Amino acid sequence: MELCINMEHIEKLLQTYKGKKVILAFSGGVDSLILAILLSRVAKVKCVFIKTPYIHKYKEEDAKALAKKFNLDLEILYVDKIVENSKLRCYHCKKMFFSILNKMKEELSYDLVVDGTHYDDLFEDRPGLKALEELNISSPFAEFKVRKGDILKLAKDLNINIPKETCLLTRFDRDVDEKELRKVEALEEFLRKFLKGSIRLRDRGDKAILEIEDIKNFEHNREVILSELRKYYDDILVIKK
Repeated sequence: MELCINMEHIEKLLQTYKGKKVILAFSGGVDSLILAILLSRVAKVKCVFIKTPYIHKYKEEDAKALAKKFNLDLEILYVDKIVENSKLRCYHCKKMFFSILNKMKEELSYDLVVDGTHYDDLFEDRPGLKALEELNISSPFAEFKVRKGDILKLAKDLNINIPKETCLLTRFDRDVDEKELRKVEALEEFLRKFLKGSIRLRDRGDKAILEIEDIKNFEHNREVILSELRKYYDDILVIKK
């Protein structure tokens, strides 16, 4: 598939990484996907998706499908650890992920590890950025001032539309075990049978906060949805995102 690129900063990015052997942290999100597509034009790229208990199971299947569609070299790694669910969870998670990828880089004699952090991310409160700095991870989009709008434009050119997704730990305000993660994962899968768009089921013990975009279909299926949720929660609050 031909990709039309006219932006000077992206051309400089491609020139800089030309001929490199790169391990790319691949989440299956739009940022890492577009970076993988771009770098694969000029470099040897191994995409690595790390599956943990707090990553939705459908994300692994999505990653495989995207890799097949865009002819990307993808490896799946499975890690059983659940990181501390604090305000620094993204730091701890990225520290774990990129330590694994750095080790892989050394074992395979690759040149560097990269991720899809873009320029706009640098101006937000993102604890995970500290882990990238500590582990010397390269972020080509951020390095060459590629912004989210640039990435979305490229995605549109390729007819790529991937909803933003966050890990299951964000559904809780406390440390959790795998049983609790699987419960929320299963309930969100149930909700996807009826609702389109973004779905976030926030677990607050006996209370659930359901954040959704598709209010129309929720109202149409209100009774069956609430009946299922009431098996697990005494109080349910529905919020339109």
